[in-house]
Amino acid sequence: MPKHPTPTPVPGQLVHDRRTHRTGIYMDTIGGRLYLRPVGGGIEWTTRPEYVSLTPPTR
Repeated sequence: MPKHPTPTPVPGQLVHDRRTHRTGIYMDTIGGRLYLRPVGGGIEWTTRPEYVSLTPPTR
């Protein structure tokens, strides 16, 4: 199975967390975890880099 490349987002960039199926704004990376904030505001969540896509999926 091919491994997804590890993305390198910049603060403020919209990303997609494939683990939670949520789209959020990249805030920072601390201790190897990416901190994402919901687009409309709210509580940040963390994820690992291998679960993040730089471009959210389209429907």
